[in-house]
Amino acid sequence: MKLELFIAHRLLNGSKSRAVSVPIVKIAVAGIALGVCVMLLSVFIILGFKNEITTKLSGFTAHLNMTAYENNESYTGNEIEVSDSLVGEVRRLPGVVQAYTYVTKPAILKSKEEIHGVILKGMDTSYRPDFYTGHLQSGEYPHYAGEEVSDEVVVSASVARLLNVGVGDKITAHFVQDPPRVRVFTVKGIYDTGFKEYDDIFVLCDMRHLQRLNGWGKKQVSGMAVEIEDLKEMAGMKERIELLLPMDEENDFYRVATLREMAPQVFDWLSLLNMNVWIILILIVVVAGFNMVSGLLIFILDQTSFIGMMKALGYKNLRLRRLFLWIALGLIGRGMLVGNVLAILLGGLQSYFRIVKLDAATYYMDTVPVCMDIFYGLLLNAGVLLVSLLMLIIPTMLISRIRPIQAIRFE
Repeated sequence: MKLELFIAHRLLNGSKSRAVSVPIVKIAVAGIALGVCVMLLSVFIILGFKNEITTKLSGFTAHLNMTAYENNESYTGNEIEVSDSLVGEVRRLPGVVQAYTYVTKPAILKSKEEIHGVILKGMDTSYRPDFYTGHLQSGEYPHYAGEEVSDEVVVSASVARLLNVGVGDKITAHFVQDPPRVRVFTVKGIYDTGFKEYDDIFVLCDMRHLQRLNGWGKKQVSGMAVEIEDLKEMAGMKERIELLLPMDEENDFYRVATLREMAPQVFDWLSLLNMNVWIILILIVVVAGFNMVSGLLIFILDQTSFIGMMKALGYKNLRLRRLFLWIALGLIGRGMLVGNVLAILLGGLQSYFRIVKLDAATYYMDTVPVCMDIFYGLLLNAGVLLVSLLMLIIPTMLISRIRPIQAIRFE
């Protein structure tokens, strides 16, 4: 084994060796480098899409939502009564980041010039508004901790454009109920997440406004939202929360829905992206593998005289095949190293400088997201290396057909 490694090292790095200077071998190595680079970027981008979209979805709807059992995915469902003890028990569950109650109610917003239908989402002091403050374009997030009910709201940039309003302007909210009600709000902040489907409808306000409009008490809300640390634990967390819910009181039945259940169309779209990435990975691995196979065949033919001499000295076919696999491993390693460096460099540039832009109306974000996950990067590199070596076993069989006498005379 040591002798094979020594010979492989000399053939790869020897200044007089022609092996690494053969154009086809160089093309094969370049193909491996470009293939690994494209595959890594594809994985980093799809992970970025998933993380970005999941983060925005959870910012609007949270990872888990507890609502009335009869609330058929609408924003006008029945109220539930959530006690402080239940909220406290949920917050104490391991892995829970925050739990807060909210009230939702449809309304028609009217400015001096335009009208627009929205969903008012009432919040209180139990909600940490990191998501909205991180996407604020202007103004600030209101404080709903005062004794008096606040009339300040936060609207999205798309709603502000539709209504032609800015920070400090007044907007009138009309509520379709019996009897109809009207409230006047002041725009305190304007946010923009790029998630148009949700930006166009969600407006934040003081929860006490909506409770009074609905004739509810302080503990009556539309639902309770729960955010967790690990999205992989959503199903398990759902079961743990369900065990805490009261089920023995009349008309007091609850249901818990996960983020995937609340927005199945978005996750179906992400699944289609997964399929596209798999197709790209398979095609690139096959193309790069065939490039490497052709490169190794050229390399073997280039070293025919060397193979004949080694056979004449008693070197076995199996050891010669293993020797050329070590050489192929060195060439693949060079290509993979270049590909990894290039992918990390391009991914880092996109992550920090946001060079490639997207249409936010179509992709829910205005720039290509990148998430450079070490685990998936190592897994992809290991898979490429394994598949390439398995494909290269076939061209090494040519060594067994080379005869020493003819090979030594080969030019």
